[in-house]
Order: sequence, then C-alpha cells, then structure tokens
Amino acid sequence: MKQEMTSKLSVLSAALACVLIGGAREGALAETGAHDMKSHGSMAGMTHGTAAAETAPQGVVIRESKVQDLSFTYRIYSWAERNVMMKGMEGHAMPGMDASGKATNHLMLFIKDGSGKELADGKVGFILTGPDKAEQKTLTMGMTGGYGADVVLKAPGAYTIKTKAKLGDRSLEEEFGYTVK
Repeated sequence: MKQEMTSKLSVLSAALACVLIGGAREGALAETGAHDMKSHGSMAGMTHGTAAAETAPQGVVIRESKVQDLSFTYRIYSWAERNVMMKGMEGHAMPGMDASGKATNHLMLFIKDGSGKELADGKVGFILTGPDKAEQKTLTMGMTGGYGADVVLKAPGAYTIKTKAKLGDRSLEEEFGYTVK
C-alpha cells in the first residue's frame, strides 16, 4: 500500500511539474501581474494540495461585495490553515506562494456570477498596503474555485487591499480596508 501511494504521488508530482513548466510563459496583469489558468488546464477546479474541499479550512470571510454584476468573497486563512490547504504541494513554486518565509496568512478571493457559478479561469493580483505604508504586490494561484496568495499581515493596524482581476475580456478592480487587531 505504501509503495502504491508513493507511486501515485510520483505521478502527481510529474504531472504538476509539467503544469508548472507550462505556466512559466505567463504574462503580467497591469501593475500586479496575474496567473494564467489556461496553462493549468483542469487545475482550476482542484483543491489546494490534497485537502478535500469539504474538509479544507474555511478561513474567515473578511469582505463580500458586488463588482459589476459579480459577487466577490474574500477569505483570510491563518498560516496553519494555509498549510493544511497546501498539503502535498510542499517544494513547488507557484505564483502567490511565499518562498521568503515572511508570509503570515493566505488571502483568497472567490468570484461568482449571478447564477452562483464560480469563475476560476481568470487572472487576479493583489496589492496590500500595510500600516507602515509598505506595499506587497502578489500574483495569485487559481484553485478551489478561487484565487489565493500568501500575504504578510504581521503588524496590527489598517491595511488597504486592492484587487485587479481579468476574466475573459472583463477587467475588474476593487479596493477596501481590512484591520488586523
């Protein structure tokens, strides 16, 4: 059984490597850049890592809004929750993943159309401005029906989160405040 699991993980790792190599040709979205889901084929509907969608951490909803005719839901995850979601993805570099070791949280955006269908085949980037006025610019990875990125929310105080999204021929932007206590 252990050998079978190792074999399955090897196949999954090889497939993921092919996907990541294909993703190297992605372009940028405006100032923040974005992640091209087309290069990932069917990964848009996958969960992060191996955590099943039903058992994956749900994080905390920090904002729900309407942008044009779409519903935006933002969730913030603790680093422990992020690690559960990313289980099995260790060692893989993807847009939105922090390699510096500085990230404290994982920010996700879920976009739905008027019928409630998740729109996960776009490009999304975040710009976070912290209480010290320092900017974090990050691309997102598109998985679990949304777009996520590792972020640094270490200092207490007011943050501004600016989102830029490109869905087909539609460009969407939103900016809002979030306070870390």
